[in-house]
Formats: sequence, C-alpha cells, structure tokens
Amino acid sequence: MVVAEGIETGGSSRYTLAGWLAIAQAVLIFPEIGVAVLAEYLLGSSPVIKMALAPIHVVSMVVGIYVLYMFRDLLGKRFEFHRTDNLLLILIGANVVFIILGVLGLVLGLLFGAIEGLFDVLSLVLFVPYNIIVIAFGIRLLKLEDDLFGLLKPLVFMTIASGVLGATIILAPLGLLAHIASLVIVGMVFLRAKGELEFL
Repeated sequence: MVVAEGIETGGSSRYTLAGWLAIAQAVLIFPEIGVAVLAEYLLGSSPVIKMALAPIHVVSMVVGIYVLYMFRDLLGKRFEFHRTDNLLLILIGANVVFIILGVLGLVLGLLFGAIEGLFDVLSLVLFVPYNIIVIAFGIRLLKLEDDLFGLLKPLVFMTIASGVLGATIILAPLGLLAHIASLVIVGMVFLRAKGELEFL
C-alpha cells in the first residue's frame, strides 16, 4: 500500500468534509429530483419555477466539483497516482460548463422564452462525451496499484456503469442510480482515508 509523504496538515479534516459532502450529494439527489418533478407537475413548466429550483441544482453541482477536486488530491497525494489527473480536470471543467449553460438558459429563458431550449439541447449534446470521459476515468482507475480500502472494484464498476448508461441517454435514469452509488463509495473512500491519516 502506497503512503505518500508530504500530505499537508489539515488533509484529514478536508477528506472528512469531502467524504460527507459526497454522501450528502448522493442522498440529496432524490429529493432534488422529486421537488423538481412535483413543482413541474403541480405548477407547470416555466422558467420562473426552474429559476426557483436552480440554486439547489447549482449547489449540488458545486459540491460535485469539490468532491472531484478532492478525489484528484487524494489519488495524487495519498496514492501517488496521477493517471486520472487530466480526466478529472476535464470532468471538473465540464461541470462548470454545465452550470454556466444551465444558468444562462434559465436567465435567457426568462427574457426570451424559447431560447432556453437551445441551451438544453447543447447540454444534452455535451452529455454524451461527458459520459465517455467518465467511462475512460473508470477504466484508467483500474491501473491504481491499491484497492482503495477494498472499494476500488465497486467504484470502478459503478463509475463505468454510470458512464455507459448515461451515454445512451435513454438509460440515463439508471445511470443516475449508478452515479449515486459511486458517490457513496467515494465518500466511504474519503472517510477511510481520513481514518488512516489520523492513525498515522
């Protein structure tokens, strides 16, 4: 098992935060979807309703970006593994783009109505290559010479599954379930890493 030197003071607490945020993001996806569907069903689809729900979605995506960044940090500093660095940076950048497109779509939808649909289509087009990167990340993660506290294979399986299912678009809801599972596993990895660092 590789133990990297030079992990900065406070790494343990940051991994704890990242771990609980990953698990919280996974748990909150369900009410986030539920509230969005319920609001649309009861109040109808409108930019105003979507704007009201947008902060929840943006916060969730920002948390996801932080979790990805910290996972890159963990892989590099704790396991000295850098083969996924660029893929994680691409995923982080893609999430930033999705946030920008979503916010722009809502704002311009309020101002110009139908133009919001253009941003939805653009996001959908980007969703396929995004999931291909997710698949590549999962495959490359197999090169890690460590079992991630016994969680490497489950994480790789769920990551690849979420990417494959998401890339089909039609099976994206099942891909979301796999993504939720992968978030919980990542959270567990962080928490176990935190425990190990405290022990060391």
